[in-house]
Amino acid sequence: MYTLRHRAHGALRATLAHARHFSRTRPAHGIVTSADRHPHYDVVVVGGGHAGCEAAAAAARIGARTLLLTQRTATVGELSCNPAMGGVGKGVLMREVDALDGVCGRVADLAGIQFRVLNRRKGPAVWGPRAQVDRDLYRRHMQEILFDYPNLSVLEGSVEDLVLDEPSAGAAAAGVQQVVRGIKLADGTTIPCPSVVLATGTFLGGEIHIGMESYPAGRMGDQPSIGLSHTLRRAGFALGRLKTGTPARLSRKTIDFSSLIEQHGDADPMPFSYLHDSVPHADRQITCFQTYTTPATHQFIRDHLHTTFHIREMVKGPRYCPSIEAKILRFADKDRHMIWLEPEGLETDSVYPNGISNSLPADHQLTMLRTVPGLERVEMLRPAYGVEYDHVDPRELLPTLQTRRIAGLFLSGQINGTTGYEEAAGQGVVAGANAALAAATSSTPGATTRALTLGRGDAYIGVLVDDLTTKGVSEPYRVFTSRSEYRLHLRSDNADARLTRCGADVGLVSAARLRVLDAFDARVAAARAVLEADVRSPEAWNSAGISSKLDGVRRSAWTVLGYPGVTLDAVLPGAANAMPQRVRDRLATEALYAPYLAHQEREIAQYRREVDRAIPADLDYASVHPLNLEERERLTRTRPASVHALKSMEGINPSTIVTVLKHITLHQQQQKAAAAAADAAGEALVA
Repeated sequence: MYTLRHRAHGALRATLAHARHFSRTRPAHGIVTSADRHPHYDVVVVGGGHAGCEAAAAAARIGARTLLLTQRTATVGELSCNPAMGGVGKGVLMREVDALDGVCGRVADLAGIQFRVLNRRKGPAVWGPRAQVDRDLYRRHMQEILFDYPNLSVLEGSVEDLVLDEPSAGAAAAGVQQVVRGIKLADGTTIPCPSVVLATGTFLGGEIHIGMESYPAGRMGDQPSIGLSHTLRRAGFALGRLKTGTPARLSRKTIDFSSLIEQHGDADPMPFSYLHDSVPHADRQITCFQTYTTPATHQFIRDHLHTTFHIREMVKGPRYCPSIEAKILRFADKDRHMIWLEPEGLETDSVYPNGISNSLPADHQLTMLRTVPGLERVEMLRPAYGVEYDHVDPRELLPTLQTRRIAGLFLSGQINGTTGYEEAAGQGVVAGANAALAAATSSTPGATTRALTLGRGDAYIGVLVDDLTTKGVSEPYRVFTSRSEYRLHLRSDNADARLTRCGADVGLVSAARLRVLDAFDARVAAARAVLEADVRSPEAWNSAGISSKLDGVRRSAWTVLGYPGVTLDAVLPGAANAMPQRVRDRLATEALYAPYLAHQEREIAQYRREVDRAIPADLDYASVHPLNLEERERLTRTRPASVHALKSMEGINPSTIVTVLKHITLHQQQQKAAAAAADAAGEALVA
């Protein structure tokens, strides 16, 4: 835990021990060979990537009997593209998933082989924890956790269809068209369940491109999911196509590193998980190397653009991680682009060349790579390729990531138009938790509906979900700190303070983790109380060596700690040394931002008032005649859940918002009048 440096992985061991204990008292878990052994599940998660792993674990933590369905159990937790986790914005997502008791942060700590905090020269609000990870170790540790997780079974199989039913009258009035009753496998097996999470990644209608060749695949060596695409289209979902790509893998033995720029990890690695204060490979951190493309590289690619099918612009690729072909077309004035050579593990020969994904023919790829300094004699272990896949318009989703048209169906990850492991993991926690909560409600008549909903003021996960569900996507979506209005509040250091209790409220977080947070918060609060109680005159602060304006205003040590260059050691000499480093860091950051956080808290409160003002799901927009036909159709199709969601919709102007708000008030008045009339009629009947 925080103060037991040599027991940094005790939390993970405790998790596995906890799993083994529950295996004797709960339904069987682990790998199963036939769904017939477990004829009914509360939640079925389709896909064993980052979204699927977190969704399955989240559902199981809440107590749902959960099945993770994957084409191959050997690839559960696979890092399909780059061997790294975290980064700017993404590192905060990792911390948030961990704060909700997710697994990817702990696994990344165990598999990490180089740790760095990006943006360290800037303020803590935009720091980005990042780690290079050993691909094999990451997959192995993820499988060790999930294959022995309480309430979770894992089954190999390909899902071809959903089993659907008609909704209740009340659900139909709210726009629900069908209800999930189960899933159907390719071999004809039907598995009943009230909640399904689709976390299909690039497998949904996936197609790989190398040069002018293309063939169905979700990832090299794995078959795509075609049947589910047909199912979603039949159900009326608007599907689009997006694309991404991955670079070749290179043989380390054939690279000349002698002239390349080295990049080392941080001397004192910062773990992702709040349950760890060290990482196992801190003394074995690998070195990454920086090189660049050359004018010869660019000319070769220009001369051979006609040999690649993937570069066509009818399908959008990621703007912020584009292929090298896209970079050369988009930035024609640049004569070089950066490439990072990242070892894929401690014991492997494979190197990942970050920044040069492409879909040229394999023989052209090798020629192109050899124009790069350090790669003059390089050999490829595997060629680069592009992949196209189907995605659902995420405006079809509620903030819980349940679809509007099919109750019990949740979507997570790239199927929603996002890109990145971390974005997928964040959605997985939300979708899995809500799938479990919905299943519990459906199995208990009269039960109060609970949900895990995170807003823009709560987490970057909330920013991600809000952007997806209100604005949709036209290209693969990734998180940046610039996407948040409240980034002074949504930092990587305080995700536990923001989210752990929220997760505990819905049963997502263990009591053990909650105790860790309580103990940490108590230490921070006690230290802050001491700082706030130490109030001195400007002269006294100056005498202590801390420059203070001679204006006669007495200031606390807490206020002074927020001054540039002032350290905790300066305001609490001696006492600060006894504090754990993370407590010291939290105090320094909170003091630094204190004047601004007060203002931001007021902004967040205003935002939450708008979110809390719900719009009735059965509101009849067709009868709001001051709106034009296009606006009525858009509102009927999207059905914003709150005033905030209404204001966030593209193409909705201020007069439309005012009109809808008036109609909501009228709708509520009519409902009250109808209820009063019904009560009066009932009383008259009794009399």
